[in-house]
Amino acid sequence: MTILTSCASSGSRLVEATYPEIPSDIRTCFKEAVPAPPDGELTRADVIHLIAALKQSEAEKSECGQRLIAFYDSLAD
Repeated sequence: MTILTSCASSGSRLVEATYPEIPSDIRTCFKEAVPAPPDGELTRADVIHLIAALKQSEAEKSECGQRLIAFYDSLAD
């Protein structure tokens, strides 16, 4: 819930703005994270796998972000 205020010559008044819930798939997407690498030395294959997982996660987060922006923009229409 967001409270917006506006001033008028007679004083202030509070206006309550309500927004729909963020879609659950977007919330879920942003909650998921790539796990931290294991302790100890990493092999070359481990590093390649970790980089690939991070790049995949980055692509997924970008897609989620674009869906969130589209959701927000749809509220303005």
